[in-house]
Amino acid sequence: MAKFSTSRDRPATAIPQAAAIPGVEAAVLEKPEFFTDAAPETRTPESSDRRRPIDLIEGAKRQLKGLIGYPVDVVSGFARSEDGWALTITVVELNRIPPGTDILAEYVADLDKSGEIVGYRRGRRFCRSEMGNPE
Repeated sequence: MAKFSTSRDRPATAIPQAAAIPGVEAAVLEKPEFFTDAAPETRTPESSDRRRPIDLIEGAKRQLKGLIGYPVDVVSGFARSEDGWALTITVVELNRIPPGTDILAEYVADLDKSGEIVGYRRGRRFCRSEMGNPE
């Protein structure tokens, strides 16, 4: 059974007491260090608007899947636009056997500067086995 000690500076911590089973020693736990001397990380306004491309892409994939309901296959294009970003995303609209006959569709998603989808449109549909970019 453990007693709890409290102080103004630290939260309650368990202090081990005598073992409940004869012949078994109670474990002595080190007190966790909750406070550090390190300064908190600060961000400037201009750095908080900048996001890593991988984070933008992952967020856009989740958002598009939630909007259209189809699983994302691949992001094949990523470019900065006037108001944010434009991504070309390929989704699987119909799974078939064999997988080479899956029906895929290419979507272009427009993101604002914070990475939120503000619009999307479906482009061409094609089979996974198609080669090249027929236009």
